[in-house]
Amino acid sequence: MIALFVGVSSYLSAGILSLIFSRYRFWFSLVGWVGGLIGTSLGISSYLGSGPLVGKLGRWGILGIEIIIDQTTLLFAGLVVVLNLFTLIYLRGTKKGVFYCLYNFLLATTFSIAFSHDLFNLYVTIEFMSLVSILLIGYERKAYQIYAGAKYLIMSSLAMSLYLIGLGLVYRVGGSLGIGELARTLDGGAGSCISLGICLMLTGLAVKGGVFLFSMWLPDAHSYSDTVVSALLSGMAIKSGLIGIIRVSGLVDLGQLLLILGALTGIAGAIFALMSNRPKKILAHSTISQVGYILLGIGTGTSAGILAASLHLFFHGLFKALLFLSVGSAEVGRDNIDRARDLSLPWTSKVGLFIGSVSIMAIPPFNKYFSKTLLVEQVNQEWVWFAMLAIGLGTALYTLRLDWALIVEARTDRTGKSDLSIVAVALAVGLSSFLAWVILGSAEMAQLLNFHHLIAYIAIPLVGGLALLGMRKRLSGLSAPYFPFSLENSLVSLFTGFLVIELVLFAL
Repeated sequence: MIALFVGVSSYLSAGILSLIFSRYRFWFSLVGWVGGLIGTSLGISSYLGSGPLVGKLGRWGILGIEIIIDQTTLLFAGLVVVLNLFTLIYLRGTKKGVFYCLYNFLLATTFSIAFSHDLFNLYVTIEFMSLVSILLIGYERKAYQIYAGAKYLIMSSLAMSLYLIGLGLVYRVGGSLGIGELARTLDGGAGSCISLGICLMLTGLAVKGGVFLFSMWLPDAHSYSDTVVSALLSGMAIKSGLIGIIRVSGLVDLGQLLLILGALTGIAGAIFALMSNRPKKILAHSTISQVGYILLGIGTGTSAGILAASLHLFFHGLFKALLFLSVGSAEVGRDNIDRARDLSLPWTSKVGLFIGSVSIMAIPPFNKYFSKTLLVEQVNQEWVWFAMLAIGLGTALYTLRLDWALIVEARTDRTGKSDLSIVAVALAVGLSSFLAWVILGSAEMAQLLNFHHLIAYIAIPLVGGLALLGMRKRLSGLSAPYFPFSLENSLVSLFTGFLVIELVLFAL
């Protein structure tokens, strides 16, 4: 697969050259981006010409590394390339060569994950991505960053150890590591050995993917990191675990389990985001909440549901990166929004916050409206609709609270330096809705833009705004409890989550 080779080799070369010839780190990274763009373009060309493609790297027969080009692959690879461009513009050569080396290595591994359709290859690429992520989290060598990175390291190592054990159990029965080959071998059947193996693998991927109970490392890692690292972790890196869940869900029926996890993740993340009072912490918890939608899409078990999950994965990566870059550019990420009148933000950050906010609240015609509405069309269980309504209302509450503080109450700094790269990202987020038009087609788009959906998605933020007026005094001075996210409790949550998965999967 030339598309995979071009993209990964370009990013790896850019990282090595940025380290050796630090003076030209920006230009080498730009060349890496061009390689990623070419690789993605080649993948799109192959998909348009032949439809979904599954192939193998290496002439080892059943042991060859299985790779795939489908809509999920192209959306995730496209997300990597787009975030690469905008974070590169935002950085403008301000970091040292070591940072650019790690930065490009992170892009290389996530680009590779997009094409992976092999259980062991997923393990290797996700582990390498995690190692690079840990180094980026602690790059500035501040005590709280090192602690956040160490917590991620411990959780990640344990999670992928469980994944590797589960992989061994599945391989013992299926006799293959390629997901396509395994799906044909298992043919939807799941004995006790396969069920236990899938539970272990799903636990490892859930830790990486921001699923509630499993990802208690996430708020610290995302909120304490450098601005660009936060944007990449939330917008791109955690999607690796979700890509893995999408791939593994093709082996056995995980529908009901993923619907339960999606509802729990979406609602719990929104509650913690609403209780938080630091912008980056709010956005970190918000990432967990938005993962809920992706799990719900995978849980529908339909091709349109998977497409909705993949679209949301792409759109969330864009608007969440925009929100992180907006608060990071204004240097208010760790300030208290209850004292917003003492803060000052450049107009570019306020523009970025506004566009990111209307996107995350799914206000039409911004991007999340289409992925969320496509998901609603695929749901056929009433309790899931109520769960989505609760997640949407929670999203409106914490987003409006953040906007009221940083856009309305905070002063607009007219003398400070404005970052026009934020406006460029905001423009890309605003225009990204056209991607849904291209993928879904005019007929499907017309169905999604019906009167009932439009009224519902406009009403939810209005209801959230009215509710916020009555809750503002109670929320003032409130902060999310830290004890669930301490290292020891994170480990307890991980094993509790594994038991939940095991019980639900065997019960179903």
